[in-house]
Amino acid sequence: MASKGKGDAAQHCEAPAAEQSISAKVRQALASIDRQAPGLTYMGIGCWNAWNTIAFSGAFWLHETDNSSVTATLMMTHLLACIATLLVCALASRRAPLVFAKNRTTFAGALVASVGTLVICCARQEILPFDDLSTVFRLGCVLSGVGTTLVFFRGAALFGTLPPHRALYRLAEAVMFSAMIFLMLSACPNELATACFVLLPIAGACLFAVRSRSVGGERQVLTQTTPVSGKFATLLVSIALCSMALELIRAYILVTMPPTYSVGSITTAQLIIAPLMVVILAAILLARSQRDNFARIYSTATGVLVLLLVAIAMFSWHSTIVASIASVTCTCFNLIVWAMLFYLVFQAKANAILVVGLGNAALSAGTVVANLLTLGYLNAGIDADTMRVILAVLGIAVLFDALFVFSEKQIDAMLLPVDETAGEDVALPQKQPGKWKLACERLAAEGGLSERETEVFMQLARGRTAQEIADREVLSIYTVRAHTRSIYAKLDVHSKKELGDRIAELAK
Repeated sequence: MASKGKGDAAQHCEAPAAEQSISAKVRQALASIDRQAPGLTYMGIGCWNAWNTIAFSGAFWLHETDNSSVTATLMMTHLLACIATLLVCALASRRAPLVFAKNRTTFAGALVASVGTLVICCARQEILPFDDLSTVFRLGCVLSGVGTTLVFFRGAALFGTLPPHRALYRLAEAVMFSAMIFLMLSACPNELATACFVLLPIAGACLFAVRSRSVGGERQVLTQTTPVSGKFATLLVSIALCSMALELIRAYILVTMPPTYSVGSITTAQLIIAPLMVVILAAILLARSQRDNFARIYSTATGVLVLLLVAIAMFSWHSTIVASIASVTCTCFNLIVWAMLFYLVFQAKANAILVVGLGNAALSAGTVVANLLTLGYLNAGIDADTMRVILAVLGIAVLFDALFVFSEKQIDAMLLPVDETAGEDVALPQKQPGKWKLACERLAAEGGLSERETEVFMQLARGRTAQEIADREVLSIYTVRAHTRSIYAKLDVHSKKELGDRIAELAK
């Protein structure tokens, strides 16, 4: 009996060990994938964005017998659920912040979103035997809204760890990936494309799971309690206003078209977005050593928005091309807003869930108001002349916002320069200080650095950040950044790591 008991105990001990071994192997496999393709996990946001594009356009799941009000209903109900989830999670982010970075939370959200998507696709009389299918449809919209928001939060934690230029680069990659998903599914049979649409949230969760949540400081950006700038509230109002204007243009054009034309305009937009993101990626790589001027980018986007509003109000353009341009502008504006939010998280060491949650809630709120106006146009008998007046008033409001409320200068003051190479390995002078100093002096002389550039160069070589150098040398941070660009150009290096490697090589 005793030996039997020991045998049973041994078997019980071996089972957890085997389980742990399988789990360790899975973690090792994921770590290997992440090392080989470090950008893969960021494509989870691409799946999330592709889901939104398909859902709001009606592609694959919307039948020809439906009308544009079906997608408007989905968008309204889904976004209201998103806003509620975003606000609740943002307010609760200090109580249980780490729950948003857990794979189980991401997969739970993805499963809820996929179930909601399946309900949306099946909410038809010939499939579900319910009398009130509108209630079933709205339930699917709510489930998808809550689920996709939980998936999005994992992306917020992940992107919040990245320096600004790298975050913008990864976002552009994700948007390009999203456009490619849409275009590939457009070439598939409708049944297969719909099935992929249902599974997109789970695919996004799987991509996020490639990166361990302890890597890259996700824990830090979730637990940080540093308050953001007081201008953040103004930014949220500006985001909501511009989002409302853009979505009103897009929705106003699309509701006047048959569903097939609406989907066609979205397809055209994706054909424009894919190469456009390639251009943006190339521009980021070429300007790698420079600060990303989000103030100028945001102001340019606002200018394009005002031009669109004026053009629609004056000429009543309702073509597929105009609808496609409006969709592309919406995508680019969202890209800029997300990049600015991640910039704030990185710069202010603020809570990613709070900052990104409130920012995305502002984007969604603007879209909801725009859709209410569009539904009013359809159902309340608002005539075309009245809509043109509304668009013109919106254009004036956006212009006033861009010039006085949230101008380029104010954005520049809020998005302070940050040291994007912080954390890179630098050859510090702890070992053989004499050789290290001689190597620095020799490299500075070979590069033809000026006296002031040499002073900044010595501080950079010690691994100090731009702000630390500005404080020590009594310079503005903009001057330090300008000297840094000049130093990198003269020495033909692109990062602190390359600079450190050059110094270490000369010090041998």
